Amino acid sequence: MEQNAFPDAPPLPQREAALFLDLDGTLIEIAPRPDAVVVPPHLPALLARLSAGLGGAVAIVTGRGLEVARGLTQAPPIAFAAEHGTIIDASALPGAAIPPMPLPPFPPEDWRAAAEAFAEARPGLLLEEKKHGFVLHFRAVPERGEEAAAFLRGLAEGTDFQVLPAHAAAELRPRATDKGVAVSWLMRHAPFAGRTPIFIGDDVTDEFGIEACRALGGTGYRIPRDFAGPAAVLAWLDRIAARLPA
Repeated sequence: MEQNAFPDAPPLPQREAALFLDLDGTLIEIAPRPDAVVVPPHLPALLARLSAGLGGAVAIVTGRGLEVARGLTQAPPIAFAAEHGTIIDASALPGAAIPPMPLPPFPPEDWRAAAEAFAEARPGLLLEEKKHGFVLHFRAVPERGEEAAAFLRGLAEGTDFQVLPAHAAAELRPRATDKGVAVSWLMRHAPFAGRTPIFIGDDVTDEFGIEACRALGGTGYRIPRDFAGPAAVLAWLDRIAARLPA
């Protein structure tokens, strides 16, 4: 790392870095509903520039589903670790041969039906479906938060699933995967292998990715501890991109 002219921002990484970036709350401002986010217009081009300058060693590591994450970013030539790393996709990286991780379990269909009925009976709750789990969002009805989390914990008890908190939400997903597992998997393969990993996130689930990067000799940053918000993260990434070869 080298120092820079912005004393309140983390130092800029060297060119051998690998970037692992959360999406919502890190690159994109949180919205009242997951489908209401506004993507900064220059984000797709910025991700493409970073990928070109870092030899492809850029990944979005997000709780979002794969197709949603690809759509929000306009599918730049980077890797994606979707659903908290449950789904790995590096198909857009030329020459990359990153295999998928072992397939985690799917939640039973009766769980999905029960979650849908639970949300419908409580106006303001929002059910977000994912391939290997689902989320109950309670931003509009924060008083329902503990009730929603308890409902999901009841489903997951004694199974291969767990419930983790998120921004005004509770998410049910497989125990065997998290953002740290995804980072470690990607770091075993080109173009990430041998580089210094850096994770940037904003939520408790991002701590797994941060810890994995530190264990691999890198570092991690979290909003608001290290950056004020997504605008500050994007400005930092813009400065990195400006230093990299085209």
